[in-house]
Amino acid sequence: MDALKVILERRSIRKYRTVEISDEILEEIVQAGLYAPSGINLQPWYFVVARTPEKMGQIRALMSIVALRMNPVLQERFRDYPEVIAQTNNFLVTLGNAPACVLIYANKKEDIKQDKGDRDNGIESISAAIQNMQLAAWNRGIGSCWIGAPNHVECGGLFESAFASDHGEFIAALTLGYPDEDPRAPKRKGGRYTFI
Repeated sequence: MDALKVILERRSIRKYRTVEISDEILEEIVQAGLYAPSGINLQPWYFVVARTPEKMGQIRALMSIVALRMNPVLQERFRDYPEVIAQTNNFLVTLGNAPACVLIYANKKEDIKQDKGDRDNGIESISAAIQNMQLAAWNRGIGSCWIGAPNHVECGGLFESAFASDHGEFIAALTLGYPDEDPRAPKRKGGRYTFI
């Protein structure tokens, strides 16, 4: 598939078919993440790929805690859109029935230092890896959703101790699965670039 087509057609998917993803395709997706650009070649990421019902159940149990803590934030932000609140809470608890999820960490605490410049560099590099995985997944017909909610409500430590205690800070989760929905692209906001 053409790279620009993949970029323009990719959507955040929050509802998945109950079809497993082969280990071969999951490996391909992870490899795409490993080949992301990274500042000063730190390659500061560490991925945990959950693909068994047991591990996905553990992640969903932790996400139920995240959903409870996230609800006041959603109530404030989307007070005029109760259907968005309900859909988001449902997704956080069920992960849209995704058959797989990549938990993304900083590889070591030293890779994401608290100095702003170093921290920004590490987060930017890990973000590039996440997007690479999303695009590689979409290229194979697999949807994804980048979830930052655990850190938004200070639950990242739950994912650190449960799945990667020997590694660094939890950054995000990425659900993966064959889409069971076809969402439209959100309208693009204007005035976001200029030529000089």
